[in-house]
Amino acid sequence: MMQKYKKYITKGINESLSNVPFHKKAPIKRLSMLSKKTIPDSNIHAAVHIVDVKNKKISKYSTLHKHNADEVNIILSQGKKLVYEIQLGDETYKVRSPATIFIPKGVMHKADVLSGSGFFVCLILSDKYKTSS
Repeated sequence: MMQKYKKYITKGINESLSNVPFHKKAPIKRLSMLSKKTIPDSNIHAAVHIVDVKNKKISKYSTLHKHNADEVNIILSQGKKLVYEIQLGDETYKVRSPATIFIPKGVMHKADVLSGSGFFVCLILSDKYKTSS
């Protein structure tokens, strides 16, 4: 067997949320799933946040920022609903799973978990994206 496509299969890399620009440390497990670092041929950045807040209150950990590329957030859960506070521009929404949030490039945004458990998937549709305030 040649395995010419094996290079396109990779493990997620544990990464502290505080390593992400405009984010502070939070009790959320973050896996960097896809980037130029893991698969050089990729034109997408993908990360998954594994969230389980049980009944504890989590401080806000995201601050307003924007990217020079479109972003997609997907909120998924089983059983107990996962609820996020999503800010797009000057509008704030309470978003319950299952949900998709499309964030056009240049739109100021932030996301903070409010309650529940599940997965928050972040896809940035560029390999050369920049983040700024």
